[in-house]
Amino acid sequence: MNANDVYNVAKALPKEELDKLCDMLAINYQPQKAIKPKKKPLPDFTVEDGIRYLLANHFNKVKAA
Repeated sequence: MNANDVYNVAKALPKEELDKLCDMLAINYQPQKAIKPKKKPLPDFTVEDGIRYLLANHFNKVKAA
């Protein structure tokens, strides 16, 4: 049985029974929270390191003609 089958059966229930079903599901089911992977901390960069990186990798490139 899949969720679509259960949904179709639940839609056919009278309102009182649907309310009871919702209460039962709320008590018995609590979705799991997604666990976020931990990010590695960035190394300590100085302003000079950043300037060196930009000069070496972005501003000194020779454009192909």
